[in-house]
Amino acid sequence: MTEAEERRAYRFKGKVAIVTGAASGIGRATALGLAVEGADVAICDLNLAGLESLAAEIGRLGRKSFAETVDVGAKEAVFSFVARAAELLGPVDILVNNAGTGQFQPFAMMEDEEYDRVMNTNVRSVFHFARAVLPSMMDNDYGKIVNITSIMSVIAGQGQSIYNTSKGAAKMMTQGIAADCAGYHINVNAVGPGMVLTGLTRNMLGDPDQAAMFEEKIPLRRIGLPEDIAAGVLFLCSDAAGYVHGETLFIDGGMICTR
Repeated sequence: MTEAEERRAYRFKGKVAIVTGAASGIGRATALGLAVEGADVAICDLNLAGLESLAAEIGRLGRKSFAETVDVGAKEAVFSFVARAAELLGPVDILVNNAGTGQFQPFAMMEDEEYDRVMNTNVRSVFHFARAVLPSMMDNDYGKIVNITSIMSVIAGQGQSIYNTSKGAAKMMTQGIAADCAGYHINVNAVGPGMVLTGLTRNMLGDPDQAAMFEEKIPLRRIGLPEDIAAGVLFLCSDAAGYVHGETLFIDGGMICTR
């Protein structure tokens, strides 16, 4: 393998990454993709068994990992996790804010607790993690931050008003952070998935009629897989995306273009 081929095959060799919500779905696929291409990865989630399984798989790839359960909406827990990750693996080069939760309830029936739950997980987590990693990235004049939003950041869904709000806020926070970090060689972008088979959608898509209904709305006529989204995330984490900044890459099989 030539030096150029090795660089392409191991885009993240020597890098340290953090992936939130990593125990399953898009987060797991992203963490494994980073490890396959050479990164050591700090992973967090509330699902300890999923984290332990992922950490073991990262180890089998010959990479180091640090796994911990973290309430991503709690500032002290987030900052402590980031500090431990840097202590054990090295300065953080890449942050993927993937942790997220859904909401399916009519607006008129929403309670304060549901609003707080969704906003804490989908927005406050981005705020805390980005602030925790940025000082080191700014000192090193290098960094990649990718926030997982959704096509629902720009398309309203029935019974998903607060989810829409949270993903729209995360999209705009991405742009705001990008504007503020422009002088530090820190790329800040987002990925907006469409309908993807994950833990949040598995029950719904397990119904063949429901799955077929969604497939009819997708120009590519299939439900997305976590690996489809991870491929875009890894591109934005790589130096090949060095001139991509403040953008949202929608990976949705064409759903947005038909709305």
